[in-house]
Amino acid sequence: MPMNAQPLKKKKIPWGMLYIAATILAVVLFGIFNREFGNVFYTITHLTPGNLSMAIVISVVFFFFEGGVILLLMRSQSIPMKLGPAMKLGLIGIYYSYITPSSTGGQPMQAAYLRRDHIPVGLSTAVLIMKFFCYQCAFVLCSILSFWAMYGKIAAENPGIIPFIVVGLLVNGGSVVFFGSLFCRPVLGTICRFAKWLAGRFPKLARRIRAAEAIDQFQADFDSYTDDFKEKKKAVIWGVVLSIPQFILQMSVLYFVYRSFGYAQAGYGEIVAMQSLLQSSVSFMPMPGASGAQEIGFSTFLKPYFVNNDLYAAVMVWRFFTYYLVVIAGALLVVADQFLYSRRQSAERG
Repeated sequence: MPMNAQPLKKKKIPWGMLYIAATILAVVLFGIFNREFGNVFYTITHLTPGNLSMAIVISVVFFFFEGGVILLLMRSQSIPMKLGPAMKLGLIGIYYSYITPSSTGGQPMQAAYLRRDHIPVGLSTAVLIMKFFCYQCAFVLCSILSFWAMYGKIAAENPGIIPFIVVGLLVNGGSVVFFGSLFCRPVLGTICRFAKWLAGRFPKLARRIRAAEAIDQFQADFDSYTDDFKEKKKAVIWGVVLSIPQFILQMSVLYFVYRSFGYAQAGYGEIVAMQSLLQSSVSFMPMPGASGAQEIGFSTFLKPYFVNNDLYAAVMVWRFFTYYLVVIAGALLVVADQFLYSRRQSAERG
């Protein structure tokens, strides 16, 4: 090599741009393989616009509550955050929950986003699990009350759905117990030891990523939250309290869809109760966004309410507002956020 020759610089893989491209591709494929997605726009144009507008307003307010609870729990741990970033984090979590099986992607991706802001993974994961715990408490409480209020009507008119409701309440109630138990040191310690054992089955990879050290650091950060939690129960209680109206708002979208089809026979409380029981029955299904199960469940639970041969159209409109619209908004946010972050990183390096 000549004395004045410059060493070749190793090309960096543009992970940020690849991530943006993958997100766009996922949304395009999402639209292609969901046939009802294209037909939903025609259906919407023939419905009452005022009620559909209310469905959108309700969804926006729901995200304010989502961001507000995250903000409350973050600030209780002295993690600086404003409402805007908290709402962004909430939408990102819901987006990834909707596109991953059994809603498993939300909290890990939120923790990854917080890691960019130098917030320890163990601490952020603990806060995000507590956020999920607060929401699940509200979810289970509202669903139990809904079942109690609607049991007589369901037993008389649609008894076949009762076993699904009971199973759903048991599974979601079990999730409250499980995630709550993570804040017990022996339980977390057992999980971390298992993670170390599992990493040990792949010694080369474990050494490369320093798995044992990472797990120990995660456990230490998580335990620091557990110590603080004992002194800051007030924030958690407020998290549960605020999650109740948030859950009710999410369940209220169906009522305005119902009214947009010209129905008024059932009251607001009845429709919200049936929606919460449907959600409880299918939320744990191992498909992204519980796809398939949501549509079948809607046809079973809400059939008595859409009686003018418009049940399938109602399913499409309801899923558009509660699922497809969130996926589109989340994907746009992810792309925009990653693009801006990549530009900011380039400016800092340059």
